[in-house]
Amino acid sequence: MVFSFNQQEYRLSRDIPAELTRYKIPGSDASAIANNHLKLLVQELPADASKVFYSVNLVDKKVTLRTKDDAPFFSAYLALQHDGNLEVAGLGKMLIKEGQFNLIYSPTIDVVSHHDGVLEYITLAIEYDKTVLDEWAPYFPQLSSFLEKVEAGEPALLLPRNEWITKEIQDIVYRIVHISLEDGSSRKYFTLLVNTLLFHLLYQAVQQQPASNYTHYEMDSIQAARDMIRKNIRYHFVIREIAQKVGMNEFKLKNGFRELFGNGVYEYLRSERMQEARQLLGESGRSIKEIASLTGYRSVNSFIKAFKKMYGVTPGDFRKRA
Repeated sequence: MVFSFNQQEYRLSRDIPAELTRYKIPGSDASAIANNHLKLLVQELPADASKVFYSVNLVDKKVTLRTKDDAPFFSAYLALQHDGNLEVAGLGKMLIKEGQFNLIYSPTIDVVSHHDGVLEYITLAIEYDKTVLDEWAPYFPQLSSFLEKVEAGEPALLLPRNEWITKEIQDIVYRIVHISLEDGSSRKYFTLLVNTLLFHLLYQAVQQQPASNYTHYEMDSIQAARDMIRKNIRYHFVIREIAQKVGMNEFKLKNGFRELFGNGVYEYLRSERMQEARQLLGESGRSIKEIASLTGYRSVNSFIKAFKKMYGVTPGDFRKRA
């Protein structure tokens, strides 16, 4: 694969610029190109019968990048951060706005991407094996028509108009780009995520649900807030404090957290504490007082009251039945 910028050709290198290391996914096959105005990180993530490419492009001026290869361009393309302003051989100009996706086919890779200024562009492109797509074709007529054009070698789009990424799709994308692929079980789970994403993309192509209200970064911040709570259940966070730590507006964090996880921040914290308490009651010989402390309750009475409200029995009675 050859990249050209200002009439100069570049090839991917294993040398990753320091500015891009924070985007590295453990276990990915990462490579990059870099010059004075553009730094591009491409990570290939292994999934059975599919290839997943997570790309981050940092630019500090208005630039145009051309990508060429003899292989087909056959991908589900998701614009995660900033618009994808593309020219694709056989399909012409395409504007895939941030938070949109489409399935794209062109017999060869000849793609020109235009970047408007000092921005961070993030995309996810998944090359699904055609046999995987064929399995879904009977259930999605649009996919059937798309695959007929692919068979004939005709440039094609699954959708005449790009469709919006939903919060369900965002949640799967978050899991895909935050996974560690350094062991076999993670790779199995990763393949499951990639195949589940395909279903949601095809389903959205038919159902056309409303777009998510949150950007890629806002979704990351909401997920980071949940992770912070899960790792620190003994601590009673103030929502303002969480919002500051994850870099998000307090109001939007509260609403987004409830929309994504079905509970408010405090309800979620209480649920996590109670799940931990159940486990400790069933698997350890710790006293009720100690378990109350370990799950963030300063008062044993408050812990007993919260536990009974959640499960209908006191911690002591639960332990007797366990």
